[in-house]
Amino acid sequence: MSTDLSDAALDELKQWLAITTARDDALLLRLVEAAHDLCLHFTGSEETAWQSLAQPLRHGIIRYAAHQYRERDAGPADAPPAAVAALWRPYRRMRL
Repeated sequence: MSTDLSDAALDELKQWLAITTARDDALLLRLVEAAHDLCLHFTGSEETAWQSLAQPLRHGIIRYAAHQYRERDAGPADAPPAAVAALWRPYRRMRL
């Protein structure tokens, strides 16, 4: 995958979820990658490096990945939660 999420994204997600073990790291990393991809698609951004993303975008990615982790038995979500979309919306590129 061309996305450079580094360990920082996984560490932030684990901190947000209060997870201290490495047992679910593979799942959590996939969720962060999926949330990152959705963020890039939602905003139209091409930036892939974690540290290069604006803080609200990173926070939205973490919140969305945490939401997906908590709701993993409910199936995939159709759209990001309103709180996540609100974080990403100011960075959305509008195309005419």
